[in-house]
Amino acid sequence: MWNMIVCDGDKPEREQLMELARRCLEKMEMEATVTGCAGWPELDGMAKRALPDAVIVAQSGVEGLNTITSARLLSRKIIWFSDLDFGVQAYRLCVPFFCQKPVTRYKMEQALSRFMEDCQGAG
Repeated sequence: MWNMIVCDGDKPEREQLMELARRCLEKMEMEATVTGCAGWPELDGMAKRALPDAVIVAQSGVEGLNTITSARLLSRKIIWFSDLDFGVQAYRLCVPFFCQKPVTRYKMEQALSRFMEDCQGAG
């Protein structure tokens, strides 16, 4: 059973992303629990209680960058969506997947597929 956290300060967007991730994971025949949080302090607490297999950070602007840099220990487990192009920063921080918003079903499927391939290759 996979444990995934969606981190997004915008509650309606977070709920939408959680549902989109669940649907994509079901399509991939992956059993997973998908929970949500609003920002870094909450994500940090959740990660300490139960280390997630994957984290989707979908915060906008510098807030997202701050969460990513604060979550260094989770960096190889992060899928990052942002309204700004932080592709270079994502690469430097070893984030396996970065894409600009809006998050579509296609982008989510692509992110999760690539993420699963990386996990299988590393394991």
